[in-house]
Amino acid sequence: MALEAIGSPILLTHLDATAADILAAARILSSHDLTELRKPTTFSEGLWLAKMRWNKKALMTEAAKLHYYFEAQSLWPRFWEKSDSNNNSNGLPWPLAVVASLVRNGATLTEAWTMPEAEAVWLHIAHCAASGADISVVSDQEWEAMEGYKAAESAKQEAKPNTRN
Repeated sequence: MALEAIGSPILLTHLDATAADILAAARILSSHDLTELRKPTTFSEGLWLAKMRWNKKALMTEAAKLHYYFEAQSLWPRFWEKSDSNNNSNGLPWPLAVVASLVRNGATLTEAWTMPEAEAVWLHIAHCAASGADISVVSDQEWEAMEGYKAAESAKQEAKPNTRN
């Protein structure tokens, strides 16, 4: 949540990540104390930064580690989308809405900002559903059926002869 809230470039692409981007992400992801994030760079972090700045392979290795971590955090619930155009957004940034929900339901502010993203989102959705929000999570079986339907429809469209001139 903290990486998204600060607009970290590491979330956009891992291939263009700088050593500083990777260090900032590693600090955020490994900390449970937000004050730790403001501390000056340690000697070992400085060595790690220097290694990544001078060794492209080391930089790519560390970026790949983050990529795999983010893949694990992408296991959010999937939702049924409603066909109406009502946008129930209240203008709050998504990370703040999630953190506020967690705090309102008993997490400390530090816990809410530092817990793994997938955990935070699942808890937020569970809190919303428990408070009566109209949320329908798609099961794995339903998702697979929808993906199969989309693939079949796409194949049908590709098989149709082009009638335009």
